[in-house]
Amino acid sequence: MNIFIGLLYVVEVIVCLMLVLVVLLQKPKEGGLGGAIGGGMLEASLGADAANVLIKATSILGAIFLINTLVLARMTSTVNSKSIMAREQVVEQAPEMPLASPQLPAAPAAPVAPVAPAVPAPEKK
Repeated sequence: MNIFIGLLYVVEVIVCLMLVLVVLLQKPKEGGLGGAIGGGMLEASLGADAANVLIKATSILGAIFLINTLVLARMTSTVNSKSIMAREQVVEQAPEMPLASPQLPAAPAAPVAPVAPAVPAPEKK
């Protein structure tokens, strides 16, 4: 399952980059980046129908991107399907685990020497 999710992430990145490239290649009405990047070379290779090809490619790549994103969201949400509140209830219901190591006996206390009460110093006059 995790391998398939990783493969979908790779497809997501590739489709995203291709979508950006196709959008940048489109010829804008006011002469933006499309003219600088694609320009006449794109029309020479695809012919007069270059605009329709780019519009179709944008639509197809956009649909693939949308579907892939929805599938990824669904698959990654089912991997950790329990909500935070459900996890909290499981933790509260779990019995306490006993300590793995036995308790060591307490060390005997050292004898304490008696302390003499403090005597105030004599007053000088």
